[in-house]
Amino acid sequence: MDTTQISRIAKRCCSTWLVFVCLLFSISAWAFQPVAGNFKTILESRSNALVVWQYADNPSIFVFDFPNLTQQGRSFNRITQLSEQQISEPYPRVLNNDELARHIEASRRTLADFAFGHDVMVSELIQFFNLAERDKVELFAEEIEIRDFLVAQGLMRNWRGIYQAMKPNVVLLSIPQPQGKRANEPRVSEGARYAILLHEMSHGEFYSNQYYATYCRRYWNDSLNDDQRNAFKKFLSSYNYATTVDELLINEMQAYLMFTPDTASFSAKKLGVSDAELEAMREAFRKGKPPTKLPLQRMM
Repeated sequence: MDTTQISRIAKRCCSTWLVFVCLLFSISAWAFQPVAGNFKTILESRSNALVVWQYADNPSIFVFDFPNLTQQGRSFNRITQLSEQQISEPYPRVLNNDELARHIEASRRTLADFAFGHDVMVSELIQFFNLAERDKVELFAEEIEIRDFLVAQGLMRNWRGIYQAMKPNVVLLSIPQPQGKRANEPRVSEGARYAILLHEMSHGEFYSNQYYATYCRRYWNDSLNDDQRNAFKKFLSSYNYATTVDELLINEMQAYLMFTPDTASFSAKKLGVSDAELEAMREAFRKGKPPTKLPLQRMM
């Protein structure tokens, strides 16, 4: 075989390898391409693989629809700990795997039920990935997939080793599929899936609809009295929220008050008020005509 033949074979092999690599990349990229869907479509969808939805009524909201709670937890627990529950650290930092496991255990939770749904802004994810990079924290493969999704969708970029937000106000939500009780995971009923999706969508609304967020701030400051605000602080503290952050309190207040039709998660008893007082708070919220298309349900 002469050198010309060897050269031709080498070029053919390189070409074949390049096609193979490109095919693999395209398959991987396609797997995480968002699918448009409205609330009903997302709620009723069933899949045994991760599906990423782009909410049709608000394209600034992406919903990660997980086939199980463990995969959801490995994807979002650590960022949720940083953005919502980090109250004892002297400065913001990303927990390593051992620290995260101890934090979850101290919360009397597991990797699967640390949170049944998640909500996080791209701006918060930027901080998360930069802090993880700074401290050389080894992330789960699922967290790296979230990072790669953000880059692929043009929501953030890596510039000279630093992650920058291209669309900081875009929101990522996560929900689980319905499932029966498993060895290491609790049951998720269809009703629970609805409550989780509605609750998380209200967070997406708060982040992406400035008029609605302003309404919620005014309601918190002007419509609730000190005892009612303190009741919410105590309730949220029981779920390990950082109750010193007013914006977080207001966001969670509106989500639990108006968009959590699951008494196992929220009720007058859990809040420490009477049924009549809770309904009065809800009626006052509805009466102000909040600028949102989400269903302001009557949950009594």
